[in-house]
Amino acid sequence: MEKFLVVKRKRLSSSEEHSENRTSDSSGSSATMLLTQRCSSSGAARRYQESYLSFGFTYTESGNRELPVCVVCGEKLSNECMVPSKLNRHLTTKHSHLEKKDKAYFSRLLSSQVKEAKVMNNITKTSEKALVASYKVAEVIARKMQPHTAAETLILPACKEIVKSMLGEAAEREISKVPLSNDTIARRIEDMSADIQKQVAEKLNYGAKFALQLDESTDISKKCQLMSYVRFLNGESLAEQFLACKELPLTSTGSDINNCMTSTLKENGLYWKNCISVCTDGAPAMTGRMKGFTSRLKQDFPHIVFSHCFLHREALVAKTIPEGLKNVMSSVVEMVNYIKSRALKTRVLKVMCQEAGALHDTLILHTEIRWLSRGKVLSRFYELKNELLQMFAAEKPEFAALISDETWCSKVAYLADIFGHLNILNASMQGKEENILSSSDKLNGFLRKMQVWKSKVEKGELEMFPLTVDTDICSSVVLEHLSVLEDKMKQYFPSLNVNECDWVRNPFAVTTEDTKHLPLQEAEELAELQADRTMKLKFREETLLQFWILVKREFPVLSEHAISVLLPFSTTYLCEQGFSALTYIKNKKRERLLSVDQELRVCLSAIPPRIEQLCRSKQAHVSH
Repeated sequence: MEKFLVVKRKRLSSSEEHSENRTSDSSGSSATMLLTQRCSSSGAARRYQESYLSFGFTYTESGNRELPVCVVCGEKLSNECMVPSKLNRHLTTKHSHLEKKDKAYFSRLLSSQVKEAKVMNNITKTSEKALVASYKVAEVIARKMQPHTAAETLILPACKEIVKSMLGEAAEREISKVPLSNDTIARRIEDMSADIQKQVAEKLNYGAKFALQLDESTDISKKCQLMSYVRFLNGESLAEQFLACKELPLTSTGSDINNCMTSTLKENGLYWKNCISVCTDGAPAMTGRMKGFTSRLKQDFPHIVFSHCFLHREALVAKTIPEGLKNVMSSVVEMVNYIKSRALKTRVLKVMCQEAGALHDTLILHTEIRWLSRGKVLSRFYELKNELLQMFAAEKPEFAALISDETWCSKVAYLADIFGHLNILNASMQGKEENILSSSDKLNGFLRKMQVWKSKVEKGELEMFPLTVDTDICSSVVLEHLSVLEDKMKQYFPSLNVNECDWVRNPFAVTTEDTKHLPLQEAEELAELQADRTMKLKFREETLLQFWILVKREFPVLSEHAISVLLPFSTTYLCEQGFSALTYIKNKKRERLLSVDQELRVCLSAIPPRIEQLCRSKQAHVSH
C-alpha cells in the first residue's frame, strides 16, 4: 500500500513539472497578451510601437494617451486597441485588399497624407490672412474716402509690383489671393459699420447718459442728409462717436427730423430718456417754437437741454456790419470774383506777384457758408492791393479808384483785422471735447477784450489792429462797429452767465455761499471733496473731465452732476466736419452712392472695427 502511494506521488510530481514546462513554453508566445492584460488591469496607457505601421496604423495624442489611427481610412480607435491583434483584425476585416502590403507601402501612404495635410494647412492659413488683409484694405479705403474700385484697380496692382520687385514672383502670387473686388470691399465696409454700431449699442446699453449734436444739409444729388454725433463716457475717457447720416426722403420739417432721429436711436439701441442734451443749428425746422424739432421733443422729454451751436451764433454776429463797412466788403468780393472767374487774369496776377516778391500769388474766393472766409479773403486782398492796383489801372478804373483811396483801404485793413480776431475766436471753439463752460469763457473773454478795445480807440490807439495802425481811419467807424458787435453778441448769447457752475471748474476754490444752490447731498459731497487733500493733488494732475470721472466712485451724485455739465456739445463742429467728408465721398462720380451711412461710420468713427472678431465669424475664401 505504501509502495502504491509513493508511485502515485512520483507520477503526480512529474505531471506537475511537465505542466509547468508547457506553461513556460506557451508564455513566450503570448507575452504580449499577458502584458496587455496586466496593463489593462493596472490602468496604464498603451504606447505606440513603430512596428504597428506594418498593420497600417499611426497614432495621435489625446490628452495623456496615444490613440491608433488607420492611415487608410483615418478611423481613430481607442487606446485599448493599441495591440497587434486588434490592429491586424481591423486591417484584415476592413482593408483585406491591403493585407499583404508591407510596412514600406504604409510608410509611403502616411508620408503622402502628411504632405497633403501640410498643403491644406498652408492654403487655410493663406485664406485667413487674405481675409484679414481684405478687411484692413477696406478700412483704409473707407477712411481715405476713396471709391471701392480703387482696391482692385490701384492698390492690388501696386502691391503686386512692389512685392514682385522686392520679394519675387512667389510672394506676388500670394498677394494676388487677397479678395479686393468692388462688391467685396462694399461687403467689408458694411460688416465693419455693423460692428461699430454694435459696439456703440453695447457701451450705451446700460442706461449710460449721452449728448447729441445734429445738423442737416443737402448733398450733391440734392438729397437732404441728417447727420448726428453722440458723446458719452467710454471707460475713463470721453468718446465722441459718429452716430448716423440718414436721408430725409421728401421734406425736412421738425416732424421729419424728430421721426428720423427717433428711428436712428432705436437702431443703435439708444433711448431719449438717457439723452441729456441736444445741440443743433438755428434753422426754423430745428428750433421753431411751434413745429420745430426741439419743441416737439420737449413735449415728451422735458428734461433734455437744447442748445444753439456757438459757432453758428458767432457767425451770425460776424455778419452784422454797419452800412459803410458792408459796402467795402461787397466791393472787395466783387474784385475777387472778377479775378477768380477769369483764368487769364488769375495767371497775370500770379506772375505779377512773383515778380514783386509777394508771399502769396493768388486771391482767395469768398464763400458765405464758410465761417473763416471773410477774414482770410480780406487779409489776402489787403496784402496784394498794390499788385491789384496795377492790374486794374488800365482795365477797371473804378476798382483802381477804390484801391487808390486811402480811406477805403483803411477800412479794408480794419475789416481784415477784426475778422482775423473773430476767426481766432471761432477756431478756438472748434475741436473735440469742447464744452459749454469753455466756449462761454472764450466768448466772455472776447466781450471783455472788445470793451478794452473801445477804450483804446477812444484814445486814438489802434495797436490791437496791426494792419489798421498804419492807416488814417476814422475812430468813429471802428467804435461804431465794435459797439454793434458787442450788442449783437449779447443778443445772440443771452445766457453766458455760468457762475453757478464754478464749482465744476474748480471745486476747491468755491465757498459755501457759491454753492448754496446745490441740493443737500451734492453740497455734503462737495464739502467732503474739498477736505480731501489727495483729491486736491489729483485735480492739479488730471484734466477737468478726467478728474470728475476719477471721483465718481467716492462722490457719485456730485460727479454725475458735474459730468452732466461737461458732457453736452457746445457746437456742431463734428457735423460740419462730417458734411465735408460727405462732400468728398459723394462727389460727381459717386452721386448715386447708397451706402452713405456705412461709409461715413467707418470713415469718421472714433471706435475702430473689430476686424479679428469679424474674420473669425467668416469662412475664408480666396476666390471672392
